Amino acid sequence: MGLMPIGEFARLARLTVKAVRHYDVEGLLVPAAVDPRSGYRYYRTEQVRTAMTIALLRGLDVPLPVVRQVLAAPDDAAVAAVLADQRDRLAAELVRREQALRTLDALREAPERMPYAVAIAERGPARLAGRHGRVRACALDADTGALCRAVLRAGVVPGRAPLVAVFPLDLVDEFDVLVGVPAPDGDAALPGGPWATTLHVGPYPHLPLAYTALLEHVREHGHRAVGPVTETYLTDPSATGPDELVTRVAVALAPDGTNGTAVQ
Repeated sequence: MGLMPIGEFARLARLTVKAVRHYDVEGLLVPAAVDPRSGYRYYRTEQVRTAMTIALLRGLDVPLPVVRQVLAAPDDAAVAAVLADQRDRLAAELVRREQALRTLDALREAPERMPYAVAIAERGPARLAGRHGRVRACALDADTGALCRAVLRAGVVPGRAPLVAVFPLDLVDEFDVLVGVPAPDGDAALPGGPWATTLHVGPYPHLPLAYTALLEHVREHGHRAVGPVTETYLTDPSATGPDELVTRVAVALAPDGTNGTAVQ
């Protein structure tokens, strides 16, 4: 069939003219012809399917490089492989958003004084054997979970003790986290001295509730948190429901009159 102007093409694809122009600028939907004098864009009917594909993918927040992969895929099998990856990504994102909504519900329903018992006790120095990894603050639960699974798959932790994750006290956009277990010959040291601890029962995304109670108790009782912070996962998430997960949260405190002990 012949060429059609951009307005007619947009109408056929159920898109705005602005969207069609934008896809051209991004190099995703190049016009079949452009009038050299007027600059008017013209399209063919067979490009409608491409336009609709782009619109659907972008509506799902599929990144532009992935959209280009779909459009450039040599056959249906290649397209299916790319879309399978995106389906997994979207499923994981849906789970993350549902967890965030559950956390909002828990925060809204929680009493002003969180029902967490906080204990402060002296600990001796300890060493951990495990693996370091980078974690993003915007994906804290997902990245920490992935690091824990990587440690277990690699078999780098001895014995069957619960995993311990070590975090900085103050978060930045991206930071180092150690996941491991206590071991006399471990390559990472936790400082001795006073530590404040509490237990959290429930999904990992609800852990900020425990942190709030823990750090507020520390502040109200005249202590000073210096870090690091540890999370000890006392239950196996592969065999325990989210509401029954038990996590011990602890933070190192400054000894009276000192600035605390740094993590090595």
